[in-house]
Amino acid sequence: MKKIIINHKPWQTRIAILAADQLENIYFSAHAQTTLERAYFKSTVAKVLPGIQTAFIDIGQEKAGFLHISEIDRDLALQRMSKTVQLEDDESPQVGLPVKNPKSREKADISTILKEGDSLLVQVSKEPVYQKGAKLTTCFTIPGRFIVLMPNIPRVGISKKIAEREERVRLKGIVQKHLPAGMGAIIRTTSEERHESEIAKDVQFLLKTWQEIQEKYTAAQDKTEIFRDIDLCLQIVRDHLDNDVEEVITDDKKNQSELYSFIRQIEPELSHRVKLY
Repeated sequence: MKKIIINHKPWQTRIAILAADQLENIYFSAHAQTTLERAYFKSTVAKVLPGIQTAFIDIGQEKAGFLHISEIDRDLALQRMSKTVQLEDDESPQVGLPVKNPKSREKADISTILKEGDSLLVQVSKEPVYQKGAKLTTCFTIPGRFIVLMPNIPRVGISKKIAEREERVRLKGIVQKHLPAGMGAIIRTTSEERHESEIAKDVQFLLKTWQEIQEKYTAAQDKTEIFRDIDLCLQIVRDHLDNDVEEVITDDKKNQSELYSFIRQIEPELSHRVKLY
């Protein structure tokens, strides 16, 4: 059995996951530090450097983020490139996902995809480090309870921890059934042996979130944050809570209330496992 233990200090929050009373994972969140990872921004292309196939992207932070051509999804690349470069029918740029035609690697050029001053929806994939800005991507992900939605990557993957072949086939079938064409997902370990209705509900919630992100992008000014993931405590609970977790223990009364409300939404029958130390 597992426990999730949350300790709040004025300067940071610490979260430990115990398995059989042994430390399995530990996470830290500094209160004075703003976490950008997984956040979405309506950005402006500040500079394009074809020599290193990278663009510097202004997201309204102290340092511009950087976007490499490998982090640009294929549909966006094709859409932008078609305006400046005529592609043959069997060719697509070597961006976002690998493609079969090796010649396409030579044809892909970030300067034909992005221009200075362009508005662009981006997601932070890695926090800024020292003098380096955030690493960005347009291969978007939205984590949920049972799946991670990939709204512009048409591929379905599954956790290696789900070992039984029949269960893997069942889960893939369920997710593919409820995903719109052109979208993909990563099926999480928490989905194992879950009923189709539970997984479908998670898919619908994530599709609604994606729609909200797109609507906010249309309405927002450039260099604006338009969406960010829930805070670390709720992320850990969302990602790890299952029947193996016997207790979620916190030493903060406000956090206890937040956890209880959150778990009531995602897993009501487990909400009684939230305890105040």
